Amino acid sequence: NDPKVLNGVKEKAALYVEGLNAINEKYHVFKEIRGKGLLIGGVLADDYQGKAKEFLVAAMEEGVMTLVAGASVVRFAPSLVIPNDDILEGLARFERAVAKVANA
Repeated sequence: NDPKVLNGVKEKAALYVEGLNAINEKYHVFKEIRGKGLLIGGVLADDYQGKAKEFLVAAMEEGVMTLVAGASVVRFAPSLVIPNDDILEGLARFERAVAKVANA
């Protein structure tokens, strides 16, 4: 309940969503990015429905951990105190994973 941590969560969530939107502008893999705080889900676009596990595996190969929430949602659940640099590195790795799946 520390206000500094809670404000940091809002900032980090915005950074995450901004990064995911940038990835989506290039690859069009999500139809919606939603969540609360740092529990964020990317709902896969129609062309990628049922392929969340493919994104999870490709992300793992790039050294970034994601989760799935059903067959068509890629979930992100980082630490509430994750450094911004780690978010940016994770997003870069996730973008490489998305490129693998989107260009397969």
